[in-house]
Amino acid sequence: METKDSKGSPKKGSRLTSLGKRIILLLLVILLIWPLTVGIYWLVYRGYTLIDPAQFPELDSAVQSVLNQTTPESDEQSKGAALSAALRNRLQEEMSSPFGWSVNDLWISPTSWLDNRANRQRGTIFATRMLVNFYPTHLAKYGSADAENPQLKEAREKRFAFTEDSWWFPSTEKEYRKGIASLKKYEADLLENRAVFNMRSDDMYDLLVYITGKQFLDQPLGLLVQTNAEVPYFELDDRIYYTQGVALVLRDFLTVLFHLYPEIGKKGGAENIRIAMRDLHQICTFDPLLVLRGSHDSIMADHRGKMARYLISFRERLNDVAQSIRR
Repeated sequence: METKDSKGSPKKGSRLTSLGKRIILLLLVILLIWPLTVGIYWLVYRGYTLIDPAQFPELDSAVQSVLNQTTPESDEQSKGAALSAALRNRLQEEMSSPFGWSVNDLWISPTSWLDNRANRQRGTIFATRMLVNFYPTHLAKYGSADAENPQLKEAREKRFAFTEDSWWFPSTEKEYRKGIASLKKYEADLLENRAVFNMRSDDMYDLLVYITGKQFLDQPLGLLVQTNAEVPYFELDDRIYYTQGVALVLRDFLTVLFHLYPEIGKKGGAENIRIAMRDLHQICTFDPLLVLRGSHDSIMADHRGKMARYLISFRERLNDVAQSIRR
C-alpha cells in the first residue's frame, strides 16, 4: 500500500522505491534476454554451418587422395598433375558448395548477406590466380623459348582472369568452371607426356619467395596490419575471411608440395615447415561467433591482430625454408 503525506500526496521515499523496482525489473529482463539472444544466434549460426561449413580443420578428401596416389618417387609429370589438382581444389570446393559462388549474388538474393563466405571466395580466387600465374615462367617450360601448354594458358589468361562478381553474360561460375576444366585437361596432358612440368631446386626457391613476396602474401597482410582506427568495424570480418580464403588454397598446395619434395625439409627447413603449416592451420580453422576488435590492453579479443600475427609468422617461416634451399 502506497504511503501518503498529510496532504494526501505519495511520499518521496515511496516514489524512489517504485523507481528502484522498475530499474531492477529492467535489469533482470536484460540479464534474461541477453543470453537468450546470444543462444538463439549461436544455434542459428551453428545450424547454418552444418549446411555450409565455415571452419576447415581437415584437408579435403580430394587433396588426401592426391597425397595417397603420389609419392616422392613419382615421375615429374605425375607430380605436376598432383600439384595442379591441389591448386584448383579449393576453388572447385567453393563452386560446388551448397550456396555456390556468392560473390556475384544479387542484393535481392538471401545469400548476398553471407559476406563471410563471399570474402573467403575472393581470397580463394586471388590465391588460385597467383599460383597459376607462376607456372608458365618457371614450371611449365624447359626453356624460355618453349610454348606454354594451351590448356594452362586458357585457364590462366582467360578463365581465372575473369571478374569474380559477374552475374550474367557470362557468369563468373561459368568462366571459373571452364578454368577448372582447362586445368584438368592440362593434368591429363601431363600424364600423357603432352605437357611439361619441370621443378628444379631454383624453382622451389623462386616459388616460396614468390608466395612470401609483395605480389602475393603482402596483399592479404596489408589488409590486416592496419590499425583499428583505419579499418571500419563492418570491414573487419571481410578482411579476415579474405585472408582465410588465401590460406586455404596455400594449405592444399603446400601440403602436396612438401609431400612430393621432402628434400625441401631435409635442407634445414623441417621445423620451419612444421611451424608454418601450424600457423596456416590456425587461419583455416578461424570461426568465432563474433569478430571482435579489442585493443592491445582490452579484455576483448583482437581477431584482426591475431590473424595478422599468424600470417606474419607463416611468411617468416616460409621465407626461412626458401633460404635453407639456397644454402
